[in-house]
Amino acid sequence: MTLNDLKPRQKAVISALGHQDVALASRIMALGLVPGESIELMNVAPMGCPLQVKVGDTLVSVRKTDASFISLTLNT
Repeated sequence: MTLNDLKPRQKAVISALGHQDVALASRIMALGLVPGESIELMNVAPMGCPLQVKVGDTLVSVRKTDASFISLTLNT
């Protein structure tokens, strides 16, 4: 499952970042999206991009193309 698969207000845990571009993966991690961190999808823009997510106490906007590289595990 990736970040694109979450429904609004659904929570999950980041399991991996699967992007081959190390610079982009580093920027994503600098925003707090690191493996092991809880994430919640807050809003989706009307045209589907970007996605607003909550990581910790921070709201972050993520492009839909970048969200497809963020693997998640659902909270049970």
